[in-house]
Amino acid sequence: MRRAPILLLAPLMLVLACQRPEVEAFRQHPGPVSVSVSLPEGLADREGFQKEYASALRARLATRVVVVPEGVKPPMGAVELQVDIRDISPAPGQASPATVGVAVGATVGALSAASGNRGWSVVDGLFWGLWAGSHAAMAQEHTRDRLGYRPQVVRAQVRLVQPGNPEPLWTEAIEPQEVVEAMDPLPPGARDDDGRIREEEAKGFARVVVQKLSADFRWTRRSEQRFYEDPSAKRDEAPAPAPEPKKD
Repeated sequence: MRRAPILLLAPLMLVLACQRPEVEAFRQHPGPVSVSVSLPEGLADREGFQKEYASALRARLATRVVVVPEGVKPPMGAVELQVDIRDISPAPGQASPATVGVAVGATVGALSAASGNRGWSVVDGLFWGLWAGSHAAMAQEHTRDRLGYRPQVVRAQVRLVQPGNPEPLWTEAIEPQEVVEAMDPLPPGARDDDGRIREEEAKGFARVVVQKLSADFRWTRRSEQRFYEDPSAKRDEAPAPAPEPKKD
């Protein structure tokens, strides 16, 4: 009976032993985080997308950890959040309902025929194809009704990198449906505004990334944003002129 508690604790002890010390150190004492965003070559207005997504990530991250602003040199001990957006396109995030229905119907029909049910394989394929297509159409219609606009495909790989460490502290894949579910609807007057749509897509993407980071590193949300301030920049600033004496 005395061995039972030891056996129950064995999986937990194994997990703790497998924790990388640098990851646990960052979890306990997270340093400042800088953000870099890369996008596919040839993307229209690539620089605009890059700035929008980086800005949304910094704003969201700053409510959890100290963030290095754009253009500021990261201090010693800082880590970098590298965002590699591999796909961003105006196509809908899901395949068309017709494509889904044909694919499911053909697969079900082939499996039904292979199992010996040749007489009903066409009926099985038609039934399940129509069912899958109708549900895909309903899902896409629900997304358009909820948001008021058609979101883009956004797929990315995200890494938290520590200088000098060949292994990332954290890595995660971001899928299009996750980003769509994190987006907020736009008011009727902004649903045709490409700039506002892009802004909300970037905010939805940032919500997904920061939520995953917060869950893995146990970060809590703060009411105020925190940004790193370079001490040398403060020293280089000219002192404010003394106020002139008030005249009677």
